[in-house]
Amino acid sequence: MSTPPLTTGLSKFMDRRAFLRTSAVTGAGVCLATSKSAIAQGEQAGRTIKCALIGCGAQGDRLRVAAAKIPTGIQWVAVADIWKYNRNPVARRMEFENKHQVEGPVAQYEEVEEMLDKHPEIEAVFIATPDHLHAPFSRLCLEKGKSVYCEKMMSNTIEGARDMVKAGRENKGIFQIGHQRHSNPRYIHLREKILKAGLLGRVTHCYGQWNRGVAASQPLGIPKKQEIPAEMLSKYGFGSMEEFRNWRWFAKYGGGPISDLGAHQIDMFNWMYETTPVSLFAAGGVDYYDGTPGPDGQPKAKFELPDNVMCLYEYQTKDGIMRAYYQVLTTTGSQGYYEKHMGVNGSAIISESPTYNQVYAEPGQDWTQWTSGDNPLLVKAPDAVKNKFWEHPRSWAKPQPKSYNVTGVAKAVADARESKALDPWEIPVILDVYPHTPHVANFIESVQMKKPEHLTCNVMDAFKSCVTVLKAYECMKSGEKYIFKDEDFEV
Repeated sequence: MSTPPLTTGLSKFMDRRAFLRTSAVTGAGVCLATSKSAIAQGEQAGRTIKCALIGCGAQGDRLRVAAAKIPTGIQWVAVADIWKYNRNPVARRMEFENKHQVEGPVAQYEEVEEMLDKHPEIEAVFIATPDHLHAPFSRLCLEKGKSVYCEKMMSNTIEGARDMVKAGRENKGIFQIGHQRHSNPRYIHLREKILKAGLLGRVTHCYGQWNRGVAASQPLGIPKKQEIPAEMLSKYGFGSMEEFRNWRWFAKYGGGPISDLGAHQIDMFNWMYETTPVSLFAAGGVDYYDGTPGPDGQPKAKFELPDNVMCLYEYQTKDGIMRAYYQVLTTTGSQGYYEKHMGVNGSAIISESPTYNQVYAEPGQDWTQWTSGDNPLLVKAPDAVKNKFWEHPRSWAKPQPKSYNVTGVAKAVADARESKALDPWEIPVILDVYPHTPHVANFIESVQMKKPEHLTCNVMDAFKSCVTVLKAYECMKSGEKYIFKDEDFEV
């Protein structure tokens, strides 16, 4: 995998502003192609790109919100979605919440083909449809001469993802996939400034998880009198409104939680270490949404794809074998979502949520040398805030009574094998815009300059991550370890 272009656009902005000049943590916003550094790269930089949104569900609206933080370079022209219930509100929000990016009413269409035919001025489209439509819509738009930002996963099938790579090669448009962590300055800092600098030493293990409770995974209902005509549903492959609303849980349309959530984090194993796995073992199943009665006595939804999955990948890095464990659970929200990188000299934990932003040094490691200068690699973690008087240090000690169990042996003896608490540090970058905003900006910059090499997540890298994720289903079905072949990652 190629290293993102650190001398252009977003990265120059990070070097200039996002890293620390003192021991305080600063924010990192988003660089636009209207900056002097980007304009200097080509006469196309800084111009306005006329854009359309295909798919006005939750993810499509999230892209609209993220794009609103970009002050110039985007003009929304039209939206397309077969469901007016979603399409109309998103178009209206564009006109009011993205009013700096709109000139006049935003046109609305059911059919993507009609939108493209009536608006030849559209230069770039954002695709946020159910996964099974990513491949055909990406090809359609690319063949119409458009640049495409398509949400992850690339497709619900490896064959669909492979066709997307071919469509990108056969046409001239810029083609970005929505693995937005590739453009997140915190993740870039961890990859380029901490892992590649060798602060963690040899990384032997990685761990990722995304846990959601049952309340966050409930099936979506159908608003009254808002059904889509059966012929329109059928045209786009849907068997019913229930399937349309809950497409993520059906293999015909999506890839389940391991794709919807895990794709972001499993992709990080590949991207951080610029390689692909050599083997995989996966286990999972429909552990909850099996149609049986729930706690209230009512039947739970019956979903086709596994709701809980655990994967163990093996990577052969330049330093030796590395194992990466990943779990996605929909029956508990415990501990949320994050990724860990564990090396012999230290470890790091990171998430799109700023809650997880820590780096820990193993005993004997002196990292103070990395905290100086204009662009420090680390900052010292602040001491925990002590709000209560009894939490503050004191120079006296109250005698403690002896505590014995029934045998007369003192309780709570520390285990001598327990490791000493590690020295805590922090990644010195905090993103002060929405997680998708830098990735949208990177795409717009690339379209402005007509430079695909400026993309932080090109279609081929995304394809390799798609294979890494979707092979988990093959592994679960066989119950055996899967050994990846070179041709798995080739198109």
